[in-house]
Amino acid sequence: MATKKEIMRQLLKGVSWNEAARSLGCSKATVAKCAAKMDEGRIDSERLESMTDAEVSGLFADGRSKRGEEYLEPDYERVCDQLARVPKMTLSLQWARYLDCNPGGKRLYQYSQFCKKVGEYARARGLAARIAHEPGRTMHVDWAGLTASVFDPVTGGRSPAYLFVAVFPWSGWIWAECFADMRSRSWIQAHVHAFQAAGGVPDVLVPDNCATATDRRRRSDPVKVNDAYLEMAEHYGCAVVPAREGKPRDKGAVEKAVDLCEMWVLAPLADERLTSLDELNREVRRLVDALNARERAEGSRDDAFFGEERAALNPLPGAPFELYEWRRCKVSPDYHVQCDHMRYSVPHRLVGRTVDVRLGAASVAILDGGETVAEHRRLRGRKGQYSTDPAHMPTEHLEAQSLWTREWFERRAGEVGPETKRLIGSVLDAHPIEAQGYVPCSNILSLSRRGRTAELEAACAKLNASGGTATYTRVKNTMAALRAEAASAPSARQPTGQVVDRAEHAGRVRGAEYYRRRRGGSDAQ
Repeated sequence: MATKKEIMRQLLKGVSWNEAARSLGCSKATVAKCAAKMDEGRIDSERLESMTDAEVSGLFADGRSKRGEEYLEPDYERVCDQLARVPKMTLSLQWARYLDCNPGGKRLYQYSQFCKKVGEYARARGLAARIAHEPGRTMHVDWAGLTASVFDPVTGGRSPAYLFVAVFPWSGWIWAECFADMRSRSWIQAHVHAFQAAGGVPDVLVPDNCATATDRRRRSDPVKVNDAYLEMAEHYGCAVVPAREGKPRDKGAVEKAVDLCEMWVLAPLADERLTSLDELNREVRRLVDALNARERAEGSRDDAFFGEERAALNPLPGAPFELYEWRRCKVSPDYHVQCDHMRYSVPHRLVGRTVDVRLGAASVAILDGGETVAEHRRLRGRKGQYSTDPAHMPTEHLEAQSLWTREWFERRAGEVGPETKRLIGSVLDAHPIEAQGYVPCSNILSLSRRGRTAELEAACAKLNASGGTATYTRVKNTMAALRAEAASAPSARQPTGQVVDRAEHAGRVRGAEYYRRRRGGSDAQ
């Protein structure tokens, strides 16, 4: 359930009571209480952000709210007529005129409720009045229905790429980007990139009821913004108000933007052989830039956005939002933890402990008991890479502390044989930080188990003679090759002309002596 502070934050953004209740999964009565407390305490955005959740909850000690007074209804017919007929007419101007009316003892609607009432009136009468948007207030977002594709030059196949579209309704300025999937990480990353490209953040995000935006298992369930999306919105200080199901006009701007992108971006790229997602997005960006720069009767989208709307956006926070993955890993004796086949160092005192690993898109943080003990740049590409901080290395390695050392590995290898000791030394020397070779050495020495010491020594001798970097896989494959070679070698050659009876213990099979008698005929009876 959303906190009362989050409800107040959305109300300050101008979100209506119904929309706030629907997006945050709370009752309209709770939203009404929050609105009343904001009016009583004259709470603005600055004061709200300075208050803790406990302080906000303390405002609701009585648990009761007063019965609302009667409101003065606007002249809906005149408002809708002027919105449709008068150029540049906006709801904010109509609301200002409404506030100038003599209420006659009645209360006046706030701006968000005024907009909601006008919208309900227009929808109830099937009107198609153009309800103008305010600069920088909303950003509509959605996935396109059609997909692009990335071409694989090796197989000749194509993998789908999904187009994310964001639009600022007042100017019509569009941002679009392709992703390999439509999962939550891609959805969040798309918003972060859109904010960075726009140079600011709107007050309200209007998504569809997709799984990456809302937690809704069945149509009968109430709409609730999912935790990851809500966390991202809180980081940027904006509200999330999902469009109502089956009400495309709630996000009509992005519906139109998706149509434009499918026509002017995806269609021209349908037959292109773009071999990577980066290459595809460069082409998408080029075509979307051309779409934004195209002249219309009222000027281009770029002119409207950069000339006026961008200045109305809220500033970006100091750091972009990052969606993290969490893992639990045990620190190995080489004071590294392994995540996604990559190894990251931690202080050597944590050997044997189980720690929390926070994986971001570009960073890795390792925490012990909630305290960050190591930070690394996230490794990508070839599996088995190391990121080792020299500060994590011990001053001396003691076997009693269960830490591996060069001496420990060389002593173990010497028990196998001199060639194995020589190969282990070359593996340790091949790594810029010696500790990075501990795991490969341990894996190689494990091949001597089950009485295969001689095989390991022979394989090491062969690899030492051939040169090159020794790895666990090379040693293992060499041992297998030597075993196969020994199994296929012929046994000691028998004297020529001598018949050897190999079937004397073969059950019911007749031996060679039987056939010798048959050829001679003496014992044929």
